[in-house]
Amino acid sequence: MKKEFFLITLFIFLFSAVTYAQKTMRDIWIAMPDSIVAYLDKGKRTEMVDLYATQMKAEVKNRLGGMSVMDKLTDDYVCVTLNSCSILQLKKFSTNESFIICVVKSFKAPEPECEISFFDSQWQLKTDKFGLPVTNDESVLKRDFINKPDTMSQEEFEELLSIFDPLMLSAELSETEPIVTLMLSKPLLRSEEIDNAIAIIKQRKFKWSGYIFTEC
Repeated sequence: MKKEFFLITLFIFLFSAVTYAQKTMRDIWIAMPDSIVAYLDKGKRTEMVDLYATQMKAEVKNRLGGMSVMDKLTDDYVCVTLNSCSILQLKKFSTNESFIICVVKSFKAPEPECEISFFDSQWQLKTDKFGLPVTNDESVLKRDFINKPDTMSQEEFEELLSIFDPLMLSAELSETEPIVTLMLSKPLLRSEEIDNAIAIIKQRKFKWSGYIFTEC
């Protein structure tokens, strides 16, 4: 009896794990809680993927009266232009037993800043950042995402550093690889100043290993 109970329990566990792993991005997108984007309810999200499947422009009128567009939908990635000021990206990262969902909301102000969140396969929020150096601590952001070139004087470096106020982190999910790219948003600058500012920004890429992100 105990053996039969064990086998039944094992079967249910394995079946659940396979079922979760087989969830498509279409399923994940439609099941996304309305609270993540309040003006795109389940009906609007379903309409988007149906339009995308027909190779038509996947554009819907959101509940704020504006237009939202699904730009890309793959087996593990979604990118949606919510409006003229914000973009939403979702990426499915596989684990041994199931998967996690990374959600990146980017806001253009006019340079992008972002919010990065993780959820389990049931859309329950996870507090773990899985090794990504995501923080609001400006001293940590300066340490992790700014680098002084050897050819730049300390005076010039300090002057450039002073224009990064406030420090804003931007993130990009790879459409084709299990990679997250993090970097600081460029401050508002004249065109001739942008190259110098870019020279001190350190772009960092992190690859998913199955349980944590490691720099690559």
